[in-house]
Amino acid sequence: MRFTALLLGSAVLLSGCAPEPSSAPERVTSGATDAAAAKPSATPQPGPENPGLAQGALDQQLRDAAWVNDVRAAERLIEWGANPNAQDETMQSPYLIATSEGRSELLELTLEHGADLTDLDSWNGTGLIRAAERGHWEVSGILLRNGIDSSHVNRLGYQALHEAVILGRDDPSYHLTLQVLVAGGASLNTPSGSEGMTPLQMAHHRGFPGQIAVLEALNAPAPAVPGRALFAGASAGDANAVALALRAGADPAAVGDDGRTARQVAEDAGHSAAASVLRVLGG
Repeated sequence: MRFTALLLGSAVLLSGCAPEPSSAPERVTSGATDAAAAKPSATPQPGPENPGLAQGALDQQLRDAAWVNDVRAAERLIEWGANPNAQDETMQSPYLIATSEGRSELLELTLEHGADLTDLDSWNGTGLIRAAERGHWEVSGILLRNGIDSSHVNRLGYQALHEAVILGRDDPSYHLTLQVLVAGGASLNTPSGSEGMTPLQMAHHRGFPGQIAVLEALNAPAPAVPGRALFAGASAGDANAVALALRAGADPAAVGDDGRTARQVAEDAGHSAAASVLRVLGG
């Protein structure tokens, strides 16, 4: 009962920031709607130089461009001096918007221009927590590849792996998210700060058989020879084995005896999940 009460309380707290991945969060949608009303178009006027926009206007237009995923406009605005880390009154920045909305190209752009991986939102959450919450496995991989902290705890006591379970769904996008997070070093056994439950315990509580199977497989011992295990997992299409091999230190870009990388082995065999884990983590 204590866990259920805490979970319900967390769900109420998060109803504005953690909806189903297919919809925008309530607090986020409101900000995006207000921004859209104030700024009908995020696209700046053509020209090689800033047409005279002040810093605040540049930053606001960049946030507007992030909400509508206008990467070309974002590129121009950044050229003019817009700041990818500039937050509005709700603590949304172009970088953080890219993480929560699953916008890989926009995220790469912000990272190329100084996005701060330690930036936090109003829930004291990192971009990785925001991405994991919504099952954005590709964005999660980009962030991990760039060195984001996978152990950060938000205001509710959750790390990214907790969020992918407690606020996620039992579907392939979340299974990939779990695999990418664990491959990137996320802790499997850290209890949440509120309920005191590990990700696996949370999956049992939520009744997610698919997530349970993934997390149980990811709790297996590390392979003795990570490189060999990586190619074996890729050949078999075992994304969990691939994740464990990467976690144990296997090089995702290593080339096998036949001249192919593990990703190429997985792709050639039609194993999309294993190939996806490898691709987003540098394979």
